[in-house]
Amino acid sequence: MKAAIYLIASSCIALSFGTSAVAQSTEMAAEEAGYGDIIVTAQRREELSRDVPISLTTLTAENIARANITDTVGLEQLTPSLKIDRQGNFTAPALRGISATVTGPAMDNNVAIYLDGVYMPSTTAGTFDLPDVERVEVLKGPQGTLFGRNATGGAIQVITRKPSYDSEGMVSASYGRFDDLFLKGWVSVPLSTDKAALSVSGYYHRNDTYYKNLRTNSSLEGEEAWQIRGKLRLNPTENLEVLLSAAYGKRSETFAIYGTPINGNSIARVLDTNFIIPRKPYEVALNDDSLPQKNKSVDLTGRIELTLDSGTLTSITGYLTRDMSNVLDADMGYTANGLSINYRPHSFDDYFSEELSYSSDLDGSFNFTLGAYYADGKGGWNPLGVDAPGAAGDISIWSTQSVKTSAAFGEVYFDVSARLSLIGGLRYSWEKRSLDGNAVFATYSGARPTFLKVGTRSWDSFTPRASIRYELTPTSNVYFTYSQGFKSGVFNSNNPFTVFSGSPPDVVNPEKIKSYEIGYKGRIGDAVTLDAAAFHYDYTDMQTTFIVVLPGQAVPLSVLRNADSARVNGFEIDTSIKFSDMFDLRLAGAWVDAKYKKFANTAIALPCTNFAQPCAVNGPVPTRAGNNDTVVFDASGHRMIRAPEFTATATANGHIPVGGGMLDLTGSLYYSSAVNYTLDGRVRQANFAKIDARAAWNPEDSGLTISIYGKNLTNKAVYGGAFITGVADAVHWAPPRTYGVQVEYRF
Repeated sequence: MKAAIYLIASSCIALSFGTSAVAQSTEMAAEEAGYGDIIVTAQRREELSRDVPISLTTLTAENIARANITDTVGLEQLTPSLKIDRQGNFTAPALRGISATVTGPAMDNNVAIYLDGVYMPSTTAGTFDLPDVERVEVLKGPQGTLFGRNATGGAIQVITRKPSYDSEGMVSASYGRFDDLFLKGWVSVPLSTDKAALSVSGYYHRNDTYYKNLRTNSSLEGEEAWQIRGKLRLNPTENLEVLLSAAYGKRSETFAIYGTPINGNSIARVLDTNFIIPRKPYEVALNDDSLPQKNKSVDLTGRIELTLDSGTLTSITGYLTRDMSNVLDADMGYTANGLSINYRPHSFDDYFSEELSYSSDLDGSFNFTLGAYYADGKGGWNPLGVDAPGAAGDISIWSTQSVKTSAAFGEVYFDVSARLSLIGGLRYSWEKRSLDGNAVFATYSGARPTFLKVGTRSWDSFTPRASIRYELTPTSNVYFTYSQGFKSGVFNSNNPFTVFSGSPPDVVNPEKIKSYEIGYKGRIGDAVTLDAAAFHYDYTDMQTTFIVVLPGQAVPLSVLRNADSARVNGFEIDTSIKFSDMFDLRLAGAWVDAKYKKFANTAIALPCTNFAQPCAVNGPVPTRAGNNDTVVFDASGHRMIRAPEFTATATANGHIPVGGGMLDLTGSLYYSSAVNYTLDGRVRQANFAKIDARAAWNPEDSGLTISIYGKNLTNKAVYGGAFITGVADAVHWAPPRTYGVQVEYRF
């Protein structure tokens, strides 16, 4: 197998890429760290988080467990300025207002997600469970130097446990509302004393849907997911470590399938007089051919780390495949005659990557990091079918977008004095993309057509970083950082055939961002930590999309556009207070003012005034008969989508000796101001607050933990994503109130 040969030949990664942070896990931590101090490797060397001149949030396994977070979407409730939504079949994270609206296979997010150090390019794979997580690192702002792959908004790094030379493990079972069953566990065993160790982890998760079906003679499906991961750790010599990992999983979910048309705005009204259109949160009424989203994933990764007297050489290798399919009733309404607008996507992503880096460990005031990165992959539709009323309007879209990218990067670190430090970095990125494809008209199925070449483009960029840090006290610093980010240009995998009708390929240029950040990080006394940052972004050529019906077609498809410019101003604060061994409190918040400065060449969907008549054509943007009319729109001066102005989180932890053990009580509040899902703010989630709670009892020296939990206790109905097209104002709902019990045993 080609991937296996790559892994053996070039070896590999897992843990040391990026902000690998763990509280008090090293000798340095034991000697220097106090309350709230965390050791990180955000600059590829061990140092206290407060010494790193960028904004980052570190969530340990304990943080995640207390908040009862089970997947990546839940991370937003502990990370102000982070928002993770679902846009149809795709996961769209946003940091400080920077997010992608361009979604599809081989069309990357601009908040990069890394799993065990390997970049995850597939936007269908951004939602996954966290059964054996060790920590999650959220790096805010453009990561243009060390983590520069398309990370104009930031990076989310999920790090799982590696094998231990002590036999240990964990098993957990939870059961909650909506028949929610979650089984997970891991076990680690030594194979040879200090030379080889093996670990296996896995989970199984299922639940019933929380939607109410308005059709009494039709059933709704729940969700089901599982994964198994094996890791092999080898230490043939004291200074060499090899970590190999393989994972396989499947996920069946209905989040992108079930939803509600806001205000009943659905083309189902036009398609059949005997329609059923849900109007309330958590109501659904779909035609019978809707099918859950099926995801299959394969991850092969490896890491080799060689520690030398002068530094550490690390090789990171990854091979990833993703496969997704479903049937999405895009109009979110039921029609007795069976007419509807259905998307029938089948996407694939297939990527190989290799990174080699060297981080020095020199005595004196000067150190450096050098590295190189290469990736080769492809993604596309196999096919994307669109089923419209009447066979003449159907279409099957086939496409393959190939990606080759390489980069060289480096940073230097210089201590001018005992208190003043400087950092300078630069990354050169080159990316080449090619799109091939074709379409079969008047059908949503059939044999693959002959692929024709749509186009080939390449782009390159230099992205610098410069930081200055000054130590105010032995436990506090102030810093200023200037950095740039680059996200490659991209072809529209969703629409490869316009070139054959005489139009140019649908492609957007790279987007770039310049960031200015000033901040403070410190520990005040023995009981208080405080991080604060103010930032300004200049954002140019933002990649965006809107959905229209193209000339001569009858189904809604996406069109790409570059927004001219945007700007983001903001302020964040994060503080933790340890009042005693029995009580601690964390308060964090972010204010983000994100607006388009100039964005005139776009369009929005507006509801028709008369559902009984076809929509009219307004301006040069084509449209069709239906419930939403596509009109030209100037978004200049408007707030960016998925960019709430204010978000905040508060978490209180109490620890009380009870019955020969410890009772841990956790309560958390998450607040968000209003969130726009359309450029004009027509579809908008109003401000909301959610309250979660957990009580866990751990008998002394038992390894046992018994807990009860509740999430969204106020039962607030909140959008979890939106899919606004010419056929419906469709929104998906985040879960309502849930509660349950959990039993965990560690050994």
